[in-house]
Amino acid sequence: MSEFRAILVAGLFHTQDGVLHIEQDGGEHVSLDTVLSPVVGERVQLALHHLPPHGIQPSEPGAGCCRFPGGKGCPVQHDQNPDRLLSFCKEGVLRRGPWRLEQSDGSVSVLPLAGMPGHYGRVGAATVVDLAEMREQMVQPDLEKMADTIAASGVSAEGLAAILAKLRGGQG
Repeated sequence: MSEFRAILVAGLFHTQDGVLHIEQDGGEHVSLDTVLSPVVGERVQLALHHLPPHGIQPSEPGAGCCRFPGGKGCPVQHDQNPDRLLSFCKEGVLRRGPWRLEQSDGSVSVLPLAGMPGHYGRVGAATVVDLAEMREQMVQPDLEKMADTIAASGVSAEGLAAILAKLRGGQG
């Protein structure tokens, strides 16, 4: 079964040397490539959205998430639509070049990254647990591992058999 991973990074998105970065609250700058690299090729639930840092500010462009003065020059046109916020949430296999999610039905959703520079926002991704594989492992336990665990706890096979016989006898 694949390992569960979760990523959540928030801050001011900006472009530096042609690469999208996020400046987090502590002043640390991290590239989106670095943030998402651990889950490339994995099936994930991914969310990307604008996030006003001080709560909703109705009188501000992008409700307070847009850093373009008056929204002018904003890639999502906050000067014309000040109350709109970018919000993207989908499940699929994460790929790069361009960043996209490939869904099981064959469709592809490109992440709307062009709307993030100059905005406070958040990106989050979590690997999707394969429930069928998990159920199979639960139904077909690894008996050898179980035996090793029992032996390591100091319980002998004979002692375990005696306990089971008593339990069966008590139920009958």
